[in-house]
Amino acid sequence: MRSIADDLTTRARIRDAAIGLFGRDGFSRATVRAIATLADVSPGLVIHHFGSKAGLRDACDQHVLAQTASQGREKTDPGSTGQLIQDYLNHPDQYADEIAYIRQSLGDESDAGAAFFDAVVGQTQEIIQSGIAAGTIRAFDDVRATAVVIASNSLAMLMLGRHLSRALGADGPEPHGIGPGLLRQLTLPALEIYTHGFYTDSRFLDAARDALQPNTTHRGREYAS
Repeated sequence: MRSIADDLTTRARIRDAAIGLFGRDGFSRATVRAIATLADVSPGLVIHHFGSKAGLRDACDQHVLAQTASQGREKTDPGSTGQLIQDYLNHPDQYADEIAYIRQSLGDESDAGAAFFDAVVGQTQEIIQSGIAAGTIRAFDDVRATAVVIASNSLAMLMLGRHLSRALGADGPEPHGIGPGLLRQLTLPALEIYTHGFYTDSRFLDAARDALQPNTTHRGREYAS
């Protein structure tokens, strides 16, 4: 009879195999049988643990999101930034399956793909709120919208890895998004923008705020008439 500890180990092995295969082949093409083979279990055992392929995908989503949430919380602490960067530079392969999985999720036009993006935005919002409370992130007028912008910028880098590599002349391809070469080139520019801003003053922001006032369009129409 299989022990609870063995069941948990088997479940994790199946989940990790699915994350790798889903990331490589996509959710529609990856089969339960192929995942079972990669995990060295029977297809029936996959169904026993997860109920269905959809249930397995949900478990993979939750695991990947938990991993990104943990990394995100560490990013709110300036003291852990250097260690995070060094861990990635020293062991980039350990993130490859997770990054490939995220890329597949974002490109998947399904309810599950939409839910994954929404979860990332929700995590980003929590990170911003935690940073504001800790004093490492300044307060924003609309935290939710800011979270959408920040999450979109971060996820775009994962989706555009090979284009970023080509544009910057990084050594070697970046098939899984941000590899060590791109990380070295993009980390400081990204943090400089987030730390110091892009514009030298508030004129662009002020102009946009004026243009987006509720009565601006109405005044413009009256003037045109």
